[in-house]
Amino acid sequence: MSAFVSLDGVRKQWSHSVAVGPLSAEIRRGEILALLGPSGSGKTTVLRLLAGFETPDAGRILVAGEDVTSVPPAQRRCGMVFQHYALFPHLDVGENVAFGLSGRGRGEGERVAAKVAEVLALVGLDGFERRQVHELSGGQQQRVALARALAPEPRMLLLDEPLSNLDPSLRERTRRELRALIKRVGITTIFVTHEQEEAFDLGDRVAVLQAGRLEQLATPDELYERPASLFVATFVGRANVVRGATARALGARDGQVLVVRPERLRLGDAGVPGVVRERRYTGAAAFYQVETETGDRLEVLAGPEAAAVGDRVYLEPLRCLTFPEGPA
Repeated sequence: MSAFVSLDGVRKQWSHSVAVGPLSAEIRRGEILALLGPSGSGKTTVLRLLAGFETPDAGRILVAGEDVTSVPPAQRRCGMVFQHYALFPHLDVGENVAFGLSGRGRGEGERVAAKVAEVLALVGLDGFERRQVHELSGGQQQRVALARALAPEPRMLLLDEPLSNLDPSLRERTRRELRALIKRVGITTIFVTHEQEEAFDLGDRVAVLQAGRLEQLATPDELYERPASLFVATFVGRANVVRGATARALGARDGQVLVVRPERLRLGDAGVPGVVRERRYTGAAAFYQVETETGDRLEVLAGPEAAAVGDRVYLEPLRCLTFPEGPA
């Protein structure tokens, strides 16, 4: 599938540090791409560069083959949903959604009203035009912000941590609804998040950033099963990082760091000996902290009755990842 958005050697530097880059990536037409990384990794800067709120110091940004590197935000045809939605409290829902639409010419008022009704129906808020913003729940405000972004029919949708203001109980349901809506519209979407679960649920692919660099761009499955670096392996999902004698006992060679996920370790009858120091019950399973004879502590996911604190056990790796020695 050909690229719809291309970042070609994009670099952005603040006064004393590089915020992004050089970064090169391609985003496919109709794709939902998650920008995932820790605080300060450059996620929001990339989004602002795509929106035109920042201009790169080097490199190019292309959308549908057009170089938009120096094109002002208003001319990029991007819909933007901010983290705090940025709804106007003095306007009702319909006026908020209509804000970016022209309605001054003859007959334009009816066209704008029809468009407002159309996008509100799309986000499941039929008949909400006259509601006040303060009367809405957090989830409803998020959908109004999304409707406002979609109303001008942008060619790209940019979301800055779109679910961070929602209660945890609402996030899972809202993630499913948001993904279904975006796929129904078919719009190319890039969103920022620091939540791995959100990135995996919403994104067709995920770009993992660290210190302004692109560590890996892949599907959620590929990131989890085949991480490109020690950083990705430890940032995505739970992971035991093992060095030295314990790593070698589990199959690593000299000079290698071994990474094994808790569900890929088994409490068996042979392998690396250890003692269960902690047990955390989660319902259908439990996490066990096992201390090896060399003092390493490894986390194992197993059945809730697999062992008790104080038991002597043996660790058998089912699948391990190895990386050259070095910082994560």
